[in-house]
Amino acid sequence: MAILVTGGGGMTSRAVASQLKDTGIPFVIGSTRGASASSPGIEAVKFDWTDKSTYPNPFQHVFPGGEKITAVYLVPGPLHAGDPNPAINAFVDYAMTEHGVKRFVLCGGVVLKKGGPWHLDDVWSHFKEVGAEYMVLRPTWFLENYLDWFLLPLKNENRIYTCAGDTTLAFISIEDIASLAIKGLTSDELFNCDFTVHGPELVTHDQLAEKFSKILGRKIEHVKLTEEERAAMLTEAGFPSAFSKFGAYLEANIWDREIDDATARVIGKKLITCDEFIEKHESVWL
Repeated sequence: MAILVTGGGGMTSRAVASQLKDTGIPFVIGSTRGASASSPGIEAVKFDWTDKSTYPNPFQHVFPGGEKITAVYLVPGPLHAGDPNPAINAFVDYAMTEHGVKRFVLCGGVVLKKGGPWHLDDVWSHFKEVGAEYMVLRPTWFLENYLDWFLLPLKNENRIYTCAGDTTLAFISIEDIASLAIKGLTSDELFNCDFTVHGPELVTHDQLAEKFSKILGRKIEHVKLTEEERAAMLTEAGFPSAFSKFGAYLEANIWDREIDDATARVIGKKLITCDEFIEKHESVWL
């Protein structure tokens, strides 16, 4: 058994790759950057959803034990760039027909809900139509965002800027998302369902700012913006306009009103809390 991990530059893909490496399960990264996406102990090949000529590349990769790819971790890529469904469905058909792949785990976030924007549920429906074994992940807001596009304002200004208002979120770590994905990729159990991947607690951004304040030992403020103001701020920070609008849209429209223990039950361990995450990475914001 070997795994293809697409979206090599994405947060969850990197976490999946790291955990596969730790467990010794053979895998290869599929990335638009090709071999340059490799790192010590992690090999990568050229893979681009929009270029069908790259679809064979992962299956031509030679694993030391002669393993064949039997499962694929699917990350749609930049949803703001256009409709990813035809390309994903085309690759699923190719992998199943040409290489006998049966198992797929699709991570598309909460937007994957049926009838949601970008209609990623079309891919979910396609799994059923072609008889694939599948798991669909619909994670909420990543804690690791605060190590990325929230990092500098938090570190340098003691502020968290969002257009999320007073909505509650069950913040989730990508480490827990990756653990669930690997269960879906490798377990003898067939899931053939979706998971709304929640963290263990409901928290507003005001409450998250209070947690940062307590652990970092200085006042952290949550600054509430409109969706338009947030998009403009992200663009000014250097993000592409399409990404800025997409990110602001997600902030304004993602909220969680309840949590569940489905992820914890499947992966068999306690999920990472906001406090645990902040304490682990405290030095990043000092």
